[in-house]
Amino acid sequence: MSVRSTTDTLLHLSTTLDNSRNQDLEDIAKRLQVEAEFRVEFGAVPSVWKHLATVLDKVVKDGLDPEQVEQLMFIFRIIRNSTAGVTKNQDQARLAGLPKLIQEVVSQAAHTHYGNAGYILMLRAGVQALSNLLTGNEESKDYIWESFLVRLPSPSCDQNLLSTLAAIDDETIVLSTVMLCYNCVFESQERSKLLFSTKAGRNLLKQLMIESHATSGKEERKSFEMIYTLVSHLIEQDFSEQLYVALTEQDSEGEEEYKIRYHGEGFHDEVKEEEAVPKIQELRIEEIEDEETPSKAATSGKQEKKIASYLSQEQVTLLKMIDSRIYTHHEKLQEHFQQQQQHHATSSIPSVFDPFAVDETDPPVSLQTVAFLTEIFSKVSALTIEVFKGLDKGGVGEHGVEDLANLSSGLMLLLGCFAHLSLHEDGQVNVRSKSGSADDADDVVEEEIEQQAEIVPVPDWFKAQHMTIVNGGLVESSIELLRQADVSLARVSKPVSSEPSGSPVMTANAESTVLSNTSTAQGQSSFFVGLKRDIVRLIGNLAYRSRHVQDRIRSCNGLIVMLSQCNIDDANPYLREYAILAMKNILTGNTENQALIEELQPIEAVDHPALQEARITSKLDVETGRPVLSQNKP
Repeated sequence: MSVRSTTDTLLHLSTTLDNSRNQDLEDIAKRLQVEAEFRVEFGAVPSVWKHLATVLDKVVKDGLDPEQVEQLMFIFRIIRNSTAGVTKNQDQARLAGLPKLIQEVVSQAAHTHYGNAGYILMLRAGVQALSNLLTGNEESKDYIWESFLVRLPSPSCDQNLLSTLAAIDDETIVLSTVMLCYNCVFESQERSKLLFSTKAGRNLLKQLMIESHATSGKEERKSFEMIYTLVSHLIEQDFSEQLYVALTEQDSEGEEEYKIRYHGEGFHDEVKEEEAVPKIQELRIEEIEDEETPSKAATSGKQEKKIASYLSQEQVTLLKMIDSRIYTHHEKLQEHFQQQQQHHATSSIPSVFDPFAVDETDPPVSLQTVAFLTEIFSKVSALTIEVFKGLDKGGVGEHGVEDLANLSSGLMLLLGCFAHLSLHEDGQVNVRSKSGSADDADDVVEEEIEQQAEIVPVPDWFKAQHMTIVNGGLVESSIELLRQADVSLARVSKPVSSEPSGSPVMTANAESTVLSNTSTAQGQSSFFVGLKRDIVRLIGNLAYRSRHVQDRIRSCNGLIVMLSQCNIDDANPYLREYAILAMKNILTGNTENQALIEELQPIEAVDHPALQEARITSKLDVETGRPVLSQNKP
């Protein structure tokens, strides 16, 4: 089909609803999809863009007719394919007002309750058309992004359209929507700021976190990876704090609660789908295979309002993404170090020690993000201490289960972040060479000669990161939290028993270890299993070869608290081992800390439940100050 006949078809459709021309529109869309030269020829005719705008404007004014849905799908595909990678066509479409017209039509379709399966196909094509209109075009990015978040095309247009699209249970629509957002904020601080300064932007961020939480772990849902990429880029732009604040659960005072509309019950039921996956190159939708049948669209739940002082589920999801970013960086750094270490250990050629280019690596997050995480940890740990004090009162727990779950998850994620931020490989490396020559290789056994051990230098960014954490008061916050946890969280032990695993004795013991009744204060403490271990691990990491951290621990009376963790607690696996290692790091090279420990005197020996079951008692020898074990006869 030629450009002239295309113009005639569009002119006819601008005045009359005629589905007999749909086949012509489909042929045009397919030709634009595969012929790059035809895209240029097509876009060079000004009347084409004028007629496309006229058709869409008529829909906006008259309302979306169900009989016109298929036709609009083909028109969106024409716009999508004609603007793929052609900047001049993108500019012509923008000047003709197509982005806002598409936005208006998509807004109407996203809120329809019709059972016509073609609505989803039209929505897919519409979102993809908007994405292609702005890809690689800075002017179009500014224009379209502001029309979504700041200046709506009209009062009737959905002010939260991006959120509405992200809430539809259709992978193609969600993925295309997130890609559109990513293309807009990529390397643009100004456009990124609009996500936090506008209500529509904040609602979008909340909905993306809800979507990522729902699709996490589902391999078939690529939208999670795209959302993670978008959030990770915002973190790189130092918007971690703004992200966290935007994900609070309560709207500002006087603002109406945000709700997502959804398609009616039974929307496209009993319809098979023959999905075609779009080609995505550098986050760009270009030559996309057309879908022939729809997929399901489902409902999106309402967001409940909760107490603002607790972490929201969306904030916990954000912390998961930050933790994943930090952990991945740490694993890559470790892998790089091990590869270089193995290379030096097996090399037969003596060489000057290579510091493994550690200084050339980038930090996992910026110092601004580290400072923000430290501040959040102080607030979360203070709130947790208040919760623990409430648990000490006994009786019915006064905190909601979901609130405690979010609080404990957020706290453990923060501890995980700092555990890796405070850990860096600086071990010794032995550079080896082989003795002997090729002439006597059969007679002389190869001997490895260890040369002087070298220390891997710690990069400057890690030192700055460490000081930011310590100066932010993390050591003191951790010690205070550990002190209260030691009081409020009872130590759990599983005594060795000769009873079979299914016996009433073992069953009762298991029930006492894992508390399932979360309505009681005692049951609510089960949310914090592993907390003391993670705090001890973090303090041990921070104290490693750090005199100022060692002194800070002593200044806040943390030595005794840390020393008391050298015990078995089945609610905190490996607590004793981590505590012993931490005490080693705290005492190494610090005579003041060593002197304080030496002044301690044993008071009494406390029997462990495992020893009691084995009929073994412990007593303190007055002369030596050491415990003495004795077994009681049955």
